[in-house]
Amino acid sequence: MKYLLVIFLALTTTSVFAQEPKIGDYLDQINPSLIIQQTEIPYFEFNKVMSDAVIVEFENIHASSWQIEFHNDLLYGNPDGDAAIRIYDSEIANKFFEIGMGSHPRYSYWIAAEVPETGYVLLYSAYENGWAPGKPTKITYSEQGGLTVDNGLRTVLSNLDISPFAIKSYSVHGMKGSTDPPAVTDGVFTVKIISADYGENPLSIFPFVVTGIIGAGVIALIISKKRS
Repeated sequence: MKYLLVIFLALTTTSVFAQEPKIGDYLDQINPSLIIQQTEIPYFEFNKVMSDAVIVEFENIHASSWQIEFHNDLLYGNPDGDAAIRIYDSEIANKFFEIGMGSHPRYSYWIAAEVPETGYVLLYSAYENGWAPGKPTKITYSEQGGLTVDNGLRTVLSNLDISPFAIKSYSVHGMKGSTDPPAVTDGVFTVKIISADYGENPLSIFPFVVTGIIGAGVIALIISKKRS
């Protein structure tokens, strides 16, 4: 019994340290299923109406489970200007979700989505104080848990079922009319994406499976010994 416990603890420790990620760009080297991407969108891309928005593909497709952070460091030049971004699915054309952030002093905010079943639907909106400069919007998604959005102040949308959704591309806009003053005059809008597909790297969870099996065996032996 003593030796089994020692083996169990040793394997548990090994598994924990084997899975501990390094910092920064080395994460994807340790876990091949992990994809990390950062895209910086310059301010002038938002100075267009929605109908003129250009769809841009990301370097990678992000599927299965992912997390996005939107860092809005834009300087608005029009109190009626917006910074809206649409994230598109890789499989279904025009399937997307949208996050919009309005100018000061209102800081309006909205979340919308378009899916084949319902078309374009506004899911959440706040006319005032919907977001705060310096606090990123965080979006998490998994096929089991759906889509959850945190506007930097609180969770405003939970477990929206849009599965399956694999990120492929984006578009941005910010002007309501083509003759309006520029919505944004300076700054950058940063998109940070982390995604993981364990189907691409099943061995990444193997140590945890082994540890679980051994742990179950040790527990069974302890219970059996107490009964005897």
